[in-house]
Amino acid sequence: MANGISSERNVAILSASLGDSGQDVRATLNGLVLIGGRSTRMGQDKSQLVYYKKPQREHLTDLLRPYCDTVYWSMNPEQARNESSTSRPIVIDTYDWPGPMNGILSAFQQHPETAWLVVACDMPLLSTRSLDALVKGRNPAKLATAFYDSDGRFPEPLLCIWEASSKLIIEKAIAVGQWSPRKFLMMNDTHLLTAPDIRELLNVNDPAALAALKQRS
Repeated sequence: MANGISSERNVAILSASLGDSGQDVRATLNGLVLIGGRSTRMGQDKSQLVYYKKPQREHLTDLLRPYCDTVYWSMNPEQARNESSTSRPIVIDTYDWPGPMNGILSAFQQHPETAWLVVACDMPLLSTRSLDALVKGRNPAKLATAFYDSDGRFPEPLLCIWEASSKLIIEKAIAVGQWSPRKFLMMNDTHLLTAPDIRELLNVNDPAALAALKQRS
């Protein structure tokens, strides 16, 4: 336990030392829709669920496009093989380990000079209201800009702007076993905002949550 705490502290210290290293405030902002999860709890591909007359991944792409230079889909290798004919720009997971950090770091490997506006595919209530607030509240001098999560206690890493300066710190964190993007944001130099409507951060990850959402609407 002591070694783990020491490693976390070392990553945080490294983050602080790079926080003023000159991240370009005009860095291009690309979009990344995370669709590479296995959707095991839902039992079907969450990115293909239809809430607004089109698959969720298409809906999110349309939402992100006004804010981003290019919007990419983050896929695992199996998805990429099955959808080899897609015309969408894609980022394929580079690493063997599971979780959203794979997609985020793979995006930085493909385009290390840009910042990434990352959105999970399981936030069906997300609207331009939250995206406006996130982009306008962006602080490029920090490693990331994020909202507090739906509980109002911790950063929400899957509706977040990850600056290019975070790439090296992510690599260092993973090297010492820090896989959690939320823990990364908690341990490092993150600009935190209050979401204009906390309901838009709702995650729908299983059939019960999906049924509850449909019943409410």
